[in-house]
Order: sequence, then structure tokens, then C-alpha cells
Amino acid sequence: MKRKKRKSIRQWITLCFTLTFFFSLLAMSAMNYRETSSNNVKQSTEWAESCMDITWYLLDQWGVDTVYDPEIDPSYWIRRDMLYALCKNFSMDYLYVYTIDPETHVRTYLFCVGGTVEKDNDVVDTRCYGAVSDDPLDEQELAVLEGSRELQQGALSNQYGDEMTWLIPYVDNQGNILAMIGVDDNIRVTREKILREFYLDIVPVIVSLLVGLFILMMLVRHRIISPVRALSDSMKRFAQNSRQKPEPLHIRPGDEIGEIAASFEKMTEDISTYINNIEALTRERVETNVQLDIARRIQDGLVPQKQDLRGRGFLLSAMNRQARDVGGDFYDCFPADRNRFCAVIGDVSGKGISGAMFMAVVRTMIREKMISGLSPAETLNQTNRELCAQNPENLFVTVFAGVLNTDTGELRFANAGHTYPLLLKDSPSLFRPDAGVALGLFEDADIRDGTMTLRPGEGIVLYTDGVTEAVSPDREFFGEERLTDIFRQAREPADTPEKAVRMIDDAVARFCGENDASDDLTVLALMYTEPPEAPDWQPLLPALSSFETVKQAVIGIMGDTPRARQCLLACDEALTNIVRYSGAASIFFACAEEDGCLRVSFRDNGIPFDPTAYRPEEKELDLLDSGGMGLNMIRQIASSMHYERRNQENIFTLVFSLEG
Repeated sequence: MKRKKRKSIRQWITLCFTLTFFFSLLAMSAMNYRETSSNNVKQSTEWAESCMDITWYLLDQWGVDTVYDPEIDPSYWIRRDMLYALCKNFSMDYLYVYTIDPETHVRTYLFCVGGTVEKDNDVVDTRCYGAVSDDPLDEQELAVLEGSRELQQGALSNQYGDEMTWLIPYVDNQGNILAMIGVDDNIRVTREKILREFYLDIVPVIVSLLVGLFILMMLVRHRIISPVRALSDSMKRFAQNSRQKPEPLHIRPGDEIGEIAASFEKMTEDISTYINNIEALTRERVETNVQLDIARRIQDGLVPQKQDLRGRGFLLSAMNRQARDVGGDFYDCFPADRNRFCAVIGDVSGKGISGAMFMAVVRTMIREKMISGLSPAETLNQTNRELCAQNPENLFVTVFAGVLNTDTGELRFANAGHTYPLLLKDSPSLFRPDAGVALGLFEDADIRDGTMTLRPGEGIVLYTDGVTEAVSPDREFFGEERLTDIFRQAREPADTPEKAVRMIDDAVARFCGENDASDDLTVLALMYTEPPEAPDWQPLLPALSSFETVKQAVIGIMGDTPRARQCLLACDEALTNIVRYSGAASIFFACAEEDGCLRVSFRDNGIPFDPTAYRPEEKELDLLDSGGMGLNMIRQIASSMHYERRNQENIFTLVFSLEG
């Protein structure tokens, strides 16, 4: 779309002045012409009346009855010359005296003279004494015959041109009409006179207005347009480089434009200073945001916002939502060995980057100690001593740590000042173990282990104070009672950890309404499930040809689908590694569908090797065949893989989702 060109201020001012001048001139001209025309018509009427009054007087002196044919009465020409002089002096076209026969409406002229020699010569023969005319009577003549004795005025067109005519009856003392006195004036001449007077009146005014307009435009250009243009150019240059103060405008102060220029110069000086300061602050803010973004990504890697796990004998769901870019809440979940699964939740006292860094340190300490086999209480006590020894910011953290035995349902736990967990049983309720002391406050925390046994379908919900201390628009806390009511009053039971976490998150969101979260919110739900039966092991020959048995079992469960062929590719790589590199004399294989996944396990008596701990390094193109590519491919295809060494045997399990 073509952009419409804008008009400059000078063009707008010129246009406004021109339009104002034009319409003012038009209105003034119309008024002047109207007044001039009215004055001329009034003057012509006055002259016509004067001419007819004198003619009336002369007729009184002469007597209408004494007017005879010039051949009989030579004085007729003297009287006619007097009327000619009278018509000429009053600048009338024609002056005439005639009678009208009331019955036949025939006109009979007594006198008819012209105001000039040419016009008089035209009528001396056609309108001489005794000449008659049977043309239809005019409205003015009819009005007189009907009894009107006032001056009649009208316009007519005849062989003598367009004329303005005045007519008055000449009557005797009894009001009888003796004759008609008429005067004509040429309309064209009157108009020319009106126009001439109009031009003489209006031209000086137009010249004066044009001169005034020119002077005004010069003043506007000098005092407004030029300063504004200089100010606009300076603004454009300043907009292109706002760091540099523009040159002085040299606009004379004392009027509004001068005040604007002075304010602009002061403003540009301030803006230049502000921009330099803002750029410095922006650089610092960008660096800070980059650091925050890095910290947020690191924290998301350590503590995912949402995580759902399904394993042998357990289900887990967790969520984490920070009130700021980074926060101090965290959770962690990981297997310690084949039948021990660990779940940890914590809340650091600090916020922001300091709280996130402290959280990462605490999380790492706890994970390392629990994987090494320490109980929850031993883990928290050792972590507390290490934090007290090195804690320059005097931060502290509340932690609840638990270890679930996926074979028996036993949950061993320890609490370090954290919120009380919620038990998901037939009647959900808060579980109130020994509260303990937050880590980082005192060297001798004396945290102790506790145990409970969960039945299949039962679980525990861990959460931070971002749940119970959530604030409503009415400034009320969410509290522990509302937390338990979520599950007691629910229409459907929280039969999965994912549903339990979602119910809490939705309830807190509804409670807070439009209030912004003031604290981090983290929820973790762990549920014990019936442990799977022992796999049905099938013996395999320690040869690559045994893969056909694996293939038939997998296709028997998944069918011959693209996803099944992907799973077989990973199984083929796992069996090939066992046959070629383990030195195993016996190999067993198990395959079963479990919880919507395919579990494929290999058991051999070869040398110990943990494929899950192997991390192939990046290699050059010509070294890719030196090992590690097969395990990397298995990681990409399988949802998860597990290894354990039991009874001098390697047990390697691959878990595949049934949908690609």
C-alpha cells in the first residue's frame, strides 16, 4: 500500500491562511456586491421618482388637454425638448407620457423621449404624438387600471432592450387617470455601473489582504517555520545518535518556540546522560539475566518441573514450580539398588541464586550418601555436619528423605524439620513423625530413622510449605486441614501419584486465585505397587543364532511393527555384547509385558560389566568403530535400562515403551 505523503507545517499554515482568505473574500465580496446593487437600485428609483415628479409638475403647468399634434401646436417640440433634457439629466433611458383606453387597452403616446441622441432618434418616429400600441398591458399597467395609485416598478424586454421601468398614474383632483408617466432605465448599464463600483470597492481590499498575507507568511516562516524545522532536524539527528548531545540551535528566546528549544536542549542533555547510564545498567542486567538463565537451566536439569516414573514395585510423580527464576525447593528420586528406591524433598531458606546454589549442594550431598547405602537418618546427619562446617551465608534447609523397599513395601524415612507428609491410605491423613531439626543450624541435629510398611496401592505425599502457606485473596493460609480435605472429599480416589499431585496443584491454584505465588511449590507422591512376579527365564545358547528366540518372543507380544523392529535392534546389540565379550557359558532370557511396557532381561555368568555406567566419549570419525556406539544406540531406543550383579551373574534389563 502506497504511503500517503504528509504535508509540512508551512503547507498546512499556507493552506489554512489561503482558505481563510478565500472564504473571507468571498463573503465580503457577496456582501459588498449586494450593498452596491441595493444602493444603485435605490438611487435609480429615487432618480426615476424625481424625474416623474417634475414631469407631473410640467403636465400640471401645460395641461394634458393642451397637448396637440406638433403640426398644429409648434410648442410641442419645446415641451418635448424640456422632457428630453429632464430624461438626460437623470440618466434615464426613456421618459414617456401616454394614455390607456380602459375598454380596448390601447396605448396612445403623448410624449416619448430618449436619454441620449441615439435613443431619442429611435423613438421620435415610433413613439411620436398620437402613436398607438396594442401590445398586452404589463402587470404594472393592469395594477393601475385596477385602482392602484402607488409607484409601480418592474422589468420588461422589448425592441429597446432589457429595461427597468417605473410607472405612475397622472390623475386629477378627483383621482381620475388622465395619463401614465413612465421612466425606463437600461438594466445592462445599471449592472455595469454596479460592477464598476464593486470593483472600485473590492480591489483595494484584496490588495491589502494579499500584502498582509504575504507579510504574515514571512513572519510565520521566520518566527515559527524555520525554528521548528531546525528543532525537527536536531531531533532527527538526536534520535539517530542519542548518546551525543546535539549542537546549540541558536533560537532566540522570548517566545513559545524559544522556550521549547531551551527545554529540548536541556532534555537532550539529560537524555544523553540517562541513556549512557541505562546502557551501563542494561549491560549489567543482561549479564545477570544470562547468569539467571544458565542457573534456571541447570536447576531444571537437576529438578525437572514435572516428572513421572514407573518402576518395579513403585509409581512416582513430582512437580516443581519456582516463585522466581530460580528457587530453593527441590526433589530427587533415584534407585539405590535393585529393590531400594529413594525419594527426597527439601526447602532451602534462601531464594534466588544463593538459594539455588545451596540447594544444588545439598541435593548432591544427599544423593551421594543414599546411593552409597546410608540410611536416611545417617545421610541427613552427615549432610548437616558438612553444612555447618561450611555455610558462610548461614542458610538452612528442611528435608524429608525416604527409601522404599520395592519388594516388601517398607518405607524407611527421616525428617529434618520438613512439613509433615500425607499418607494415601483408605482414609488419607497427615503423618506426624519426629519433626527433627533443619540442616545447617546445629551440628548435633540427632535426626533418627522411622519406618512404616505400605500395602500395594498406598503411598505418601511429600510437599513444601508453598502448599500449606499459600495465601488467598482474603489473606488466609491454605493450611494442613484443606490439604487433607482435598483427598477426603474428592469424588474419585487418588489412585495414582500423578492424580494426587494434580489434585493438590489445582486446589492451590483455585485457592490463590489471582494472587501471585510468594513461595516455591513442590509436591512429590510415591506409591507402592504389587511387585512383579519373577521372570520366566528361558535358556539360550551362547551364540548369535539365539537371537531368533528373542525375536519370536518380542514379536509375539508387540507384533511385527516398526516399534518392535526398533526394540529388536537394541536387543540384538545387547545379546551380541554378551556373546562376544562376557565369556559367559550360560545365558538366560526373559520377556514380558508389564504396566504398558515391554521388559526384556538377559542373565549370564560372564565377567562383571555394568552397561548403564558406561559413558562413551566423543570420538573422531575414523575411531567410531572402536566401541561404545552399540550402547549409545540402546540408550536412544530403550525407555530405561537396569543392571545388577547377583549370585555371580549379570542381570541386564531393558524397558521399552510399547508406542514409539
